[in-house]
Amino acid sequence: MKAAQFYGGKDIRVETVPDPSPQAGQVLVQVEAAGICGSDLHGYHHQPEKPLSPRIGGHELTGQILDTGSGMNDAPLHIRKGGRVAIEPIVPCNVCPECLNGYYNICAELRHGGGGFAEFMVAPISNAYALPDSVSVEGGALAEVYAVAVHAVNRAMVSPGDRVAIIGSGPVGLTIAQVADVAGATSIAMLGKPDGPLQIAYEAVGAVPINVDKTDAVEEIKAWSDGRGADVVFEAVGGTANTLEQATEIAAKRGRVCMVGGHRTPLSFSERFARSRELTVIWSFCYGRRGGKTEFQIAIDLLAAGKLDANPLVTHRFGLDDITEAFAIAAGRDAHGSVKVLVFPN
Repeated sequence: MKAAQFYGGKDIRVETVPDPSPQAGQVLVQVEAAGICGSDLHGYHHQPEKPLSPRIGGHELTGQILDTGSGMNDAPLHIRKGGRVAIEPIVPCNVCPECLNGYYNICAELRHGGGGFAEFMVAPISNAYALPDSVSVEGGALAEVYAVAVHAVNRAMVSPGDRVAIIGSGPVGLTIAQVADVAGATSIAMLGKPDGPLQIAYEAVGAVPINVDKTDAVEEIKAWSDGRGADVVFEAVGGTANTLEQATEIAAKRGRVCMVGGHRTPLSFSERFARSRELTVIWSFCYGRRGGKTEFQIAIDLLAAGKLDANPLVTHRFGLDDITEAFAIAAGRDAHGSVKVLVFPN
């Protein structure tokens, strides 16, 4: 099969590699679409460009079932040949206290899978989620991103009537906006750049667009909230920006700040300011289980019900042979207006 082999940094080569073979408890998937994630871009920007043991990236993916390691006759009921599935990429131990309590996202033995930037891939059967016909290919590929948003909105306890501000207009920020809207947020403000993603947020949920390069974001939030601030602030940027400080500045008294983005540098904020307002800072990582159902499945259910719409988030589509260009477009967000870039291997 053809697969994109990642050797480090921007060294991505489409090569012919052996077809994967599912073992017992695994499913073989023909990949339909795989998304380029911010974590993929982190390696693209920061890993040294020198020969490394190549790996096949891509953990946001959807495809069709071809086979299982034990044969289709022994597969669970939701697994059928030709059936459409989304693949949950994280694999916990399922026996530790965190896993048993539904918090498998913080399992000490948690492993992150991948392999979506290839014609075929294998994954644990338990990580294959059936997709109803009402869920588009785009929705299947973005199910993982929506699961992150479902978990964050749950962690921050967004309730009907809350005013929600989101720092970051990338895929995570935009999916949080949609899920917060479903949760009943009375008003949503989106802080980000460039104007294209902000327009998507406005059209999707009526979010007030605030371009941080063109306006004073803190003053804009004051005007939007009648001077009160946001009941809930989501940080969905990560990287090196000290967005925690900005998040605490725009939060209302007794507000909640939910940190979703992954940061590579230490964060700081005014302790006196946060303490005097009795702010709560919450951290959100991946997704787990809630009420007996995984948040990955909750995301799919919301997509299937038409309450979430992934299609406006997909701004660029590429074939596997053009994956180098796909990564360049995804990495050049300001220049190209890219939000979610999908790769179609087949």
